[in-house]
Amino acid sequence: MKKIFPLLAIAFLMTQSLNAQEDSASYERRPFQFTFLFPPLSTNGAKNAHCVNDVSLNLFLGVSGGVEKFEAAGFINVDKYYMNGVQLAGFGNTVGGHVSGAQIAGFVNVVGDSLEGFQGAGFINVAGRANKGVQVAGFGNVIGGGATHFQGAGFFNVAEEVNGAQVAGFVNVAGTVKGFQGAGFLNICDSIDGVPLAFISVVKKNGYRKFGFNISEVQYANLSYKMGVSKLYNIYSFGKPFGPGSRWMFGGGLGTEIGLSEKMNLNIEGTVHQELWIADPATTHFLYIDRLNLYNTVKFLFGWNMGDKVDLHIGPTFNVSVAHTSPDLGVKPWNEIAPYSFYNHTNNSYKETRVQMWVGLQGSVSF
Repeated sequence: MKKIFPLLAIAFLMTQSLNAQEDSASYERRPFQFTFLFPPLSTNGAKNAHCVNDVSLNLFLGVSGGVEKFEAAGFINVDKYYMNGVQLAGFGNTVGGHVSGAQIAGFVNVVGDSLEGFQGAGFINVAGRANKGVQVAGFGNVIGGGATHFQGAGFFNVAEEVNGAQVAGFVNVAGTVKGFQGAGFLNICDSIDGVPLAFISVVKKNGYRKFGFNISEVQYANLSYKMGVSKLYNIYSFGKPFGPGSRWMFGGGLGTEIGLSEKMNLNIEGTVHQELWIADPATTHFLYIDRLNLYNTVKFLFGWNMGDKVDLHIGPTFNVSVAHTSPDLGVKPWNEIAPYSFYNHTNNSYKETRVQMWVGLQGSVSF
């Protein structure tokens, strides 16, 4: 994914006035700068943008050619060429060139060129490219190129290459990943050498994608779709259990595939299904969930590769059903999921929760 986004409008607005490619030999080296409110009310006067300071302290807004050790501002720090060391700001830090060290701000950090170090912001971090970079933000992180070690954000992360981990509350987007992608909803990457974990994980080049038809002692027809990577994939499932014609089940889970030989593998999967009524005349809605009636299963499925696109699986399952059985709870009578059980216990509370356990068998064909 070549140069994911030109970085965000905020990065452009904060750095467009900085020309980091100017001949840096023209700047002066100063041991200290203090800015009262904003330039040119500083100890460097009107030359502040052409001075590189060892230490820069800015009461409100500070502008420097660069920083070699430490910089702090009540509101914003702006460095034209580079920053080596530590940069702190109540609102934001922006550097036109490269950063080697740490940027910490209450709202935003922006690096126009390369980041080698750490960015921490209350809202968003942006860097043109990274070399062993780490970003942590309350909302989002963006790196346009290079490799980052870690991105952690409350909502989203974007990077060209991740050698470590991406963790986000909602979505991660990356080119190549070597390590871990974890998101509350969606992971997207070109390829991954590692594990993605989210409600949906899209791996474009070396992903695991299979459509399956399954049968068991509980569901005589079940359709499933699996996506992710062979080490860890998501399962989305919809099936028809025994019982009334309007009775269905939907659910999902996680699985892993272990290669046993060139033609054989073992899939270990865990799924959870909930009973669903569809177009039943006794219910008030077309789709209707009457009560808690869960079918939980752990599967050990031995597979045979029958060709490039077809696998056959069969294996034992361990199953647990959990249901609220009280007739006062809904309009439909309770239908047991377990066809038989070696454990059957009812908690005589208001909802009469029944737990049943049994061992079963599942067979499937996958495409």
